[in-house]
Amino acid sequence: MTTTTATAHDSGDVSTSGTAVRLLAAAAVLIGGLVHIQLYFRGYRSLPDANLGRSFMVNGVASIAIAGALLWRRDAVVRLAGLAVSLGTLGAFALSRRGDGIFGLRESGLQPSPQAAVALIAELGALALLASTFLRPVGSGRALPRRAVLAGSAAAAVLTAAFTIMWVRDGSPASAAAAPATPGAVSIVNFAFDAPALTVPAGTTVTWTNADGFAHSVVSRDESFKSDPLPTGESFTHTFDAAGTFAYICGIHPSMAGTVVVTG
Repeated sequence: MTTTTATAHDSGDVSTSGTAVRLLAAAAVLIGGLVHIQLYFRGYRSLPDANLGRSFMVNGVASIAIAGALLWRRDAVVRLAGLAVSLGTLGAFALSRRGDGIFGLRESGLQPSPQAAVALIAELGALALLASTFLRPVGSGRALPRRAVLAGSAAAAVLTAAFTIMWVRDGSPASAAAAPATPGAVSIVNFAFDAPALTVPAGTTVTWTNADGFAHSVVSRDESFKSDPLPTGESFTHTFDAAGTFAYICGIHPSMAGTVVVTG
């Protein structure tokens, strides 16, 4: 009799902990999805390769759907789908920081900040939590009461809608004030230098102005000039006294590149 009671009690503890773990995983997946949707509206939809923006929106929608499914269901297929999304997101994160990046964009470190760090923590958390639900001591937990599921789904839907409306109203980062179209002026907009091949006479001061929604920098490949990270609206200037060809990149997004040709 004592053994039976203890076993039932243990099963209840495992079920309760499994439910909590599954709900935390749903929250982590939801956060990762919201970060991707925010980045889409903040500027990634404007990149020359539209596939990057589309991938962010697909990730966001899929993550939100899986987060909702984790509230409604505790089936292995739902938890495996969550693991697949988290693993895919982490894989894309790694690829975007190697070689030519992904879809023409290469990121650096935990940029953009703080979105990259938030998404990374959320996806790693979701991965660990969902994986633990396949372990016997944790399990998938109990099915939630219908009222609790409806309340949780409604709260997630309202949160997603409110944030999305806010991000849509913010519009494209290209709406930031660009630098005037004058000789020696380069605007950084939509993850690109708007004058990627600039020719100026010796003695010209070139001004780069960040009109994007994310920080960028200007770094010459020969290290003759280098800016600090430039927040939106900030500028960097450099005077070219000698003739030559000067290639440069964004130190944060190395796939962004430009050239200044200085004539004698």
